[in-house]
Amino acid sequence: MRVLVTRPEQAGLRTARRLTDLGYDPVRMPLFDSFIVATPEDLPPAENIAGFIATSARALALFEPAGGLAPGLRDLPVHVVGPATADAARKAGFGDIRVGKGTAQALAEAITSHQPNIQAGSQPTESDTNVRVLVYLAGMPRTTAIEDVFARAGRPLMVLECYQMREISYTTDFIISGILSPAPDLVLLYSANAARRFCRLFDGNELGERLESTRFICLSQTIATELPDLWQRRTITAERPNEDSLLASLAALG
Repeated sequence: MRVLVTRPEQAGLRTARRLTDLGYDPVRMPLFDSFIVATPEDLPPAENIAGFIATSARALALFEPAGGLAPGLRDLPVHVVGPATADAARKAGFGDIRVGKGTAQALAEAITSHQPNIQAGSQPTESDTNVRVLVYLAGMPRTTAIEDVFARAGRPLMVLECYQMREISYTTDFIISGILSPAPDLVLLYSANAARRFCRLFDGNELGERLESTRFICLSQTIATELPDLWQRRTITAERPNEDSLLASLAALG
């Protein structure tokens, strides 16, 4: 079974290896690459930080150029969406890692419900020495799920945009020869941004017509709703928003 992996390069390589081990024929087509646009110097002083939020392992690369975490940051809690981001936080040097239930909204709701030590107010300034705030290590573009939950809860949140996702361009000839010859039996979609990008490349044109029997597996229902109705009829959503569950959905297809 030919399976199209749309994740960024490094994550896509890991997924492709897992698929190969499971007996599938993976083909990779990263839809985005990413680059870091901030440094640890963009953070407020450690004494003003209550902890971090990360919804992508890529966000933790913020700390790599500095050669490791500053001592004042190591013991701060890091709230992450799932195991992959937790592994990245651990490799970055954090010790207090708190794993959510797999979605940004669920993570934010858990934090705002169980974080009594965050003081209300705006993000810290040099004169606000007693204010401690959570720092969201965010990417661009992104959904506003984290910010929306914190705003509704009236909780302070500093957003540090630390990485940028950039679309990767492909020629029609490459897509036809490298991706659609033959067409994949399945397409794996891990984010709403990836689903939208995939639609721009394939929906409503000759390339999309070659996917007439292709099925889709999405990490969540939110991602699936980005697909056109015709494709949604051939879409499966993972039971839980993580790769193990997504691959279990794939295995269930036989």
